[in-house]
Amino acid sequence: MNSRKTKLIIIACLCVAVLGLSIGYALLSTRLNITGTAKVPASTWDVVFLEDEIDTTETGMAKCNIGNIEGTNISGMSVEFTKPGDACTFSIPVENTGTISAKLVDVTGKSSNLTFVGSGKTALSDQELLKSNVVYEVNYGNTPINGTTDFSNIELLNATSKETVTLRVTFNHNAEDIPKNPVTLGGLDRGFIFESLTKEESAGQSGSSLDNMPNPPELNGNMIPVYYEATSETDGVWKKADINNENDNWYDYNEQKWANAVTIVSEKRNEIKNAAVGTPIDMNYINTMWVWIPRYSYTIKSEDGKNYYGKAGFGPGVPGEIDVKFISKVTETGTAQYTGDTPTNWRTNEAFDFDGEKKSGIWVGKFETTGTLLADGQSCINESCDVSKVTIKPDVSSLKNQTVSSFFYMARSMQVSYADTYGFNATSGDLHMIKNDEWGAVAYLSQSKYGKYGNSDYTGINKEIYINNHISKTGYSGGNPNASENDAKYVYNDMTNLETGQGQAGPGASTTGNIYGIYDMSGGAYEYVMGVLEYDEQGIYEHNGQIATGDSGFMGLDDNGSKAGSVELPNAKYYNKYKSANPTLGGWSSAKLETACNGGACYGHALLETTNWYNGYSLVINRTGPWFGRGGGNGNGVEASIFYVHNLIGNAINTHSCHLTLIP
Repeated sequence: MNSRKTKLIIIACLCVAVLGLSIGYALLSTRLNITGTAKVPASTWDVVFLEDEIDTTETGMAKCNIGNIEGTNISGMSVEFTKPGDACTFSIPVENTGTISAKLVDVTGKSSNLTFVGSGKTALSDQELLKSNVVYEVNYGNTPINGTTDFSNIELLNATSKETVTLRVTFNHNAEDIPKNPVTLGGLDRGFIFESLTKEESAGQSGSSLDNMPNPPELNGNMIPVYYEATSETDGVWKKADINNENDNWYDYNEQKWANAVTIVSEKRNEIKNAAVGTPIDMNYINTMWVWIPRYSYTIKSEDGKNYYGKAGFGPGVPGEIDVKFISKVTETGTAQYTGDTPTNWRTNEAFDFDGEKKSGIWVGKFETTGTLLADGQSCINESCDVSKVTIKPDVSSLKNQTVSSFFYMARSMQVSYADTYGFNATSGDLHMIKNDEWGAVAYLSQSKYGKYGNSDYTGINKEIYINNHISKTGYSGGNPNASENDAKYVYNDMTNLETGQGQAGPGASTTGNIYGIYDMSGGAYEYVMGVLEYDEQGIYEHNGQIATGDSGFMGLDDNGSKAGSVELPNAKYYNKYKSANPTLGGWSSAKLETACNGGACYGHALLETTNWYNGYSLVINRTGPWFGRGGGNGNGVEASIFYVHNLIGNAINTHSCHLTLIP
């Protein structure tokens, strides 16, 4: 969307007016008035004068008084000159204390000529004297403001940034006389007009307020926005949130509060949909829970110029911050690596471009998929599978023991054939099993200042997502990243504060370190993702990729080169393909991550860029294990991590589950 919404630019006009400056030598008094008006929604936009930092410089025998300051208004400013050469300079800092970048687009009155109105018997001669000897200068930063000012070259006033408006009134030191009576000057009015940036204009502005402006969540069908209200350290309730996010009621990514939404069982859906903001929602009425990952670009810093472990990263065992900036529907294609103090070479995560379209973000299941398929032992082979008992909820057993193909068609059936069960739109958006690059999108955001890494409640190694070491249930936490198997102590909303630097017991296992993140990304069940080794027969790649699938259920070749599987591959948009290092008939080898994605590196997939981060296990796909597995299991201890990588067969096993993704 290119237009500037009124809500975002309600302070589009910050007016600083200079009115009624009078210079009088008989009375030795002058008054300079600066006035202004603005409506300021504090949560998004706030450009103000900094009263405590205004500086006044008196030259010669001038006396200068700043007057009264209140917000965007300055009034009662006065100067007194007694001889030629006197001057008053007012340096007025302006700060953008909001979260939206502003640009100075115009200054009203910039071309105005001064007017002079004398008084008494000497009015005409006094006027002529001042026309030749009074100079009035206005500057914004180092830029003179006049009729020829090019505002397109003026730097942005980014969130938390400051600039200085300078007003200087000077009586020429070469003047041969002084007025006999007071003279009032006109034509001094100046209105400094700031506008917010459109998101497209902001895209790519390093350090701009865009860093604090995620794309608003796009709900699908009858999804309900929610926030959590704790009633004790170990209990609380989800409530309906304000879809307009007034007062950050729904989300605030700067505070690691990611947007959450739920779907509601059909018999309660309309009631809750029509309920007021703040209405409690019983967990029994919720059947799926989702978290919004806004579109972003990222880059990874090297502290030594050779190894890229992120800002303040000490190595793969203790990685640092991944730089992330939220963007609109643009795509950046840098190398995603930089050295020095300023992030450069931004790259947009590939997960946000789906089926040839740029997306504003994606929804990811808050927990591993839960519930059951209706028929015991049922496998899904198409988009009409009975999934009426499938859920995404905390503190219940993960849905396991399905092949990759069954998990995939289970997810598709939830939207295509059972949309009314969940309230999804059957023809808009796309619900599917999580892809490998979508897993990477969650991982990188978690390792940024907007995720658990940026949560100040956690320090050192505790910035790693705590393992879910429960033998079967979702949303659990071992209270540290490496807790032993079957020693799960804390459910997802157990907000008991641990020792300093360890944060909260349950939410420590989420991607944000609070209840608003995604769980089960480290430990829990081993997770299948839609990422697979591509098979190349004599150098020819087919449209959907003739791939080695093991026992995934999808048609392809097993590790012996024999045809296997009975379910047709889905459209290529639903999975990531990785080229092997030796793509010849009968000679497969492991994927070579430097060239596995269209002959180049797999940016944003949490593979080569983050190998062994947090000591996560790392084994890439090959002919015997062609499907990627992520996160590790509940018993993996130190090897479990959101950056954990394994190669899997793809078969049905009672320790493997998956997350789901919903494209808006």
